[in-house]
Amino acid sequence: MLRRITLILLSFLLVLPNLTAQETPGKHSVRMGVLLPFKEKTPRGAKMVEFYQGILMAVDSLKHEGISIDVQALHTGCTANEMDQLLANNKLKDCDVVFGPLDAAQLPALADYCDLHDIHLVVPFTSLATQLIGHTRQYLVNAPRTRLQAEALWYIQDQFAEHNLILVETNENNDEGKAFGEQLRTEASHRGVYVRTFNIEGDELALQQALNAQRKNLFIPNSPSLKALNHLTSKLKDFKRQHPEYQMALFGYPAWQTYTQQLLSDFYQLDTYVYTNFYRNPLSQRNEAFDRQFMQWFHTPMSATFPRYALMGFDVAYYFLRGLSLYGSGRLQENLPKIPSLPYQHPLFFEQTQAGDGYVNSFVQLIHYTPNQTIELITRNR
Repeated sequence: MLRRITLILLSFLLVLPNLTAQETPGKHSVRMGVLLPFKEKTPRGAKMVEFYQGILMAVDSLKHEGISIDVQALHTGCTANEMDQLLANNKLKDCDVVFGPLDAAQLPALADYCDLHDIHLVVPFTSLATQLIGHTRQYLVNAPRTRLQAEALWYIQDQFAEHNLILVETNENNDEGKAFGEQLRTEASHRGVYVRTFNIEGDELALQQALNAQRKNLFIPNSPSLKALNHLTSKLKDFKRQHPEYQMALFGYPAWQTYTQQLLSDFYQLDTYVYTNFYRNPLSQRNEAFDRQFMQWFHTPMSATFPRYALMGFDVAYYFLRGLSLYGSGRLQENLPKIPSLPYQHPLFFEQTQAGDGYVNSFVQLIHYTPNQTIELITRNR
């Protein structure tokens, strides 16, 4: 089943849920560590500071709910040796949860340390699924690309089963798009579905031959690049003006969110769907309130990045800290789906990859830019 939310309504709906007495097993104090390269004077260092600022805002929200939280924030540097030196002082051994690191090279040592001391390790940035092997208390916030694309293919199968699927060859050597196109063909073949192909340099006749006049046609380019998208949207709009009888839709990648300022009207016109594991609703009054509060706290606006790192820090920290406060460290994993949370940007749905390994956030949704110029979110009911 799917759930659709039209975002124009969300500003009236986004209120944090209150727990009833029946939902509240008890409140536990939480000890947390944040291990990131805070002192690094680079753009990525600035993003880590903003991520931590979001964590602090989550801590403040939870403290207003009567939850006691102890925070340790430590600079990690970027090398495995620096992580080894940091862990040698044993300052983190009593933590319930640790957030970090940024650099994948530091993850093995930190994962082993957290296993040794029964600490939940939340990895916000790296998406290496192999790092989960044998680490039952480790959580990847960003799923590997193959996992995201598998979820996206589920949506194509569920939402567009009656569509004529057209894979657009962009002539770009893009690993992400190439892998997605190959997976699309394989999955469609298993279901007995034929995927047509159109080369982006093809003429009007070639495009018309790929289309089906009796069905809606879904175009899926095999590259997420802005160059390819501009080329494709221009060609589709020209064709649509000449042949309005054909029904078209466009399906694309998380990176397309970064192009909305230039291409929003095209997205609307071409009935565009974007799969993603994060989305910040620009129409939400609740998000606007967060922006104002961030400005009041830190005297600077949030950076206009995709994703917003402060929102990510808030969502991830709020989820785990609230879960630990409700269920304690020992019962957290069995209650992951029950943790009450209403994210600003990053919904979380953790699944264990296999017995004896860690967990990955497999949440993916579709952003639908409709021809009537509204935006809706389409999500699986889990």
